Amino acid sequence: MPGEIEMRRSNIGNRAGLVPIVLATLVLAFGQAGLSLRADAAVPDALEATIREWMALNHLGKAGLAVMKDGRLAKSFDHGGWTADQPQVIASLSKAITAVCIARLIDQRRLSFTTNLGQVLGKQFQALGEPVDPRFKTITIEQLLTHRSGLMRDSGAVDTAIGMTDLFASVLRLRLAAAPGGAMSYSNIGYLTLGIVVEAVTGSDYESYCRRTVLEPLGVAGSIDPDERPGAPVGGWLVSAIDYAKFAQLFSPGATLLGPVSRAWLDSRTGYALGVFIRRTATGVVLWHEGKMGTPPVGSYFVKFDNGWTVVLIYSGIVSGDASQDLARRVAKAAGRG
Repeated sequence: MPGEIEMRRSNIGNRAGLVPIVLATLVLAFGQAGLSLRADAAVPDALEATIREWMALNHLGKAGLAVMKDGRLAKSFDHGGWTADQPQVIASLSKAITAVCIARLIDQRRLSFTTNLGQVLGKQFQALGEPVDPRFKTITIEQLLTHRSGLMRDSGAVDTAIGMTDLFASVLRLRLAAAPGGAMSYSNIGYLTLGIVVEAVTGSDYESYCRRTVLEPLGVAGSIDPDERPGAPVGGWLVSAIDYAKFAQLFSPGATLLGPVSRAWLDSRTGYALGVFIRRTATGVVLWHEGKMGTPPVGSYFVKFDNGWTVVLIYSGIVSGDASQDLARRVAKAAGRG
């Protein structure tokens, strides 16, 4: 039919008219992808350059750096005799290992975020004595994880403690600095307490259980520094920069080490959770933490950006708060998030 022929011709014409538009769209998309790939290729070198400059400014001689993009190692560098694959004390980056170990117990329903210390540490109180402050027993797992337990920052007994239990005994003799559930106040002894909870629930020692259930499933090697056993859950892990970058990928969407319960809880949090600081952006989540220890002096920094870049730096020395902020700014700028 003539009308039908005209209709077909019209459709063909419409399709023909779409061809340049489709081609232009594809060219634009591939062009943008090419620009993105070129930009990504420049990131590792930019990170190395700015971190080397930062180290020189702060008179730091040894370091290991690992850079990952979407879970794949993009670059590592060694400096001053330290290597990126050499385990070093990671200081407070250890807290995330402790927190994920607790999360695993929650996903196994051996704990919950609302479990309080009175429910889970009865045997420890019998052996070590009741806490001086009765509010200690009301502190929940969630409050410990988020630094809202009301506990002081430190116990002051690290130098005299032989192991975790000795250090925890000193914690029981302290009064809380604030009521549980209040404003966030960073507490090392809160994360020590989480390590004691791991041992109370599992009947296993903290190091063995967390290595077996958190690090080994991720192909990560780690151990506790013998000199840091009292504060192992707080800052005692020995892990290389490369392995810690691998560990950090468990926070990625689609990663399976965290189960549905802990993942849903993490996805609802901002500020601090599971041993990391959290910032939510329009394009995703940025996670970070730093660590500093004085004997021997060591520093650590980790950040996982919402554009797929993960950066882990472990270095010998201690820097000021201003220098820490400068490092964070430099890393963010080099990774395209400055």
